[in-house]
Amino acid sequence: MLDIDMEFKQGILIVRLKGILNGDTYNLLKKDLDMVIKNNGIRYVLLNLKKLSFIDRYGLEAIKSSYKEVVNNRGKLIICGIDKLFSENHFLTEHLYQVNEEITAYEIVNI
Repeated sequence: MLDIDMEFKQGILIVRLKGILNGDTYNLLKKDLDMVIKNNGIRYVLLNLKKLSFIDRYGLEAIKSSYKEVVNNRGKLIICGIDKLFSENHFLTEHLYQVNEEITAYEIVNI
């Protein structure tokens, strides 16, 4: 089960994930988030993973897909709430901005 909560606030689409992001649930995120980014020209996305209990390669592919959409809009994808479970993935640690709290995302995008 994956719960997705999206909120657009001060120029940043905040996406809070709760549950499991895996082969059974990744299409929910990929379809919904990519569509919102593409249809609205969203440039800045903050993915809050604090309440995500598990992620597999399919979940990572969904995040990569959203990253590509944001980059196409000349924006940034920021992640919040990475712990040891996620920090071992090189894509998350090398390509995405990381913050400890959502509020820090505003400093990154200079809004």
